[in-house]
Amino acid sequence: MTKITRARRGPALLASGVMLAAGALLAGCGAAGSAGGASSTPSNSSTPDEETAAIVACYRAHGDPSFPDPVYDPGDGRWHFAVSPGTAPRSTQQACQHLFPSVNASPPVPQARFQALVRLAECLRQHGVPNWPDPDPDGSYPLPPSLLTKTPAYARAAAACKSVWPSGGIDVHAVS
Repeated sequence: MTKITRARRGPALLASGVMLAAGALLAGCGAAGSAGGASSTPSNSSTPDEETAAIVACYRAHGDPSFPDPVYDPGDGRWHFAVSPGTAPRSTQQACQHLFPSVNASPPVPQARFQALVRLAECLRQHGVPNWPDPDPDGSYPLPPSLLTKTPAYARAAAACKSVWPSGGIDVHAVS
């Protein structure tokens, strides 16, 4: 499932992203002792945090060369993936999983953002996706396999809920 919102990539942002990605590639997709994952402190809005850049570079180097640049959400001051990392080939996910934090390590999102994500879930359910879940405490949506594919019903619901869609898009993860 892709995010609906994508950031415009100006030449400076693109050049910064390419330099960060190249650096992460040279480092072999991250240091061996790196815990990986999203930074809990707000990052500079002009460049992705090191962990996110390393994950994108790793995905590109391990079977998903067109994995898109991350997008910055000024609402929460964090960088987010433009598409769910769970949409990449399984081999890519396995090669780069060491760069992600453990599920228990994810800090909760700010209460205002969490409430906005709950409103989005309610809206999506009201507009044709009745089994859309509420977000997890980390702000991501735990999606069953049936929701990982973009459907016409999802597209209609997303369009109807555009006014409550977070500016940086949403994060999803697969559950069985």
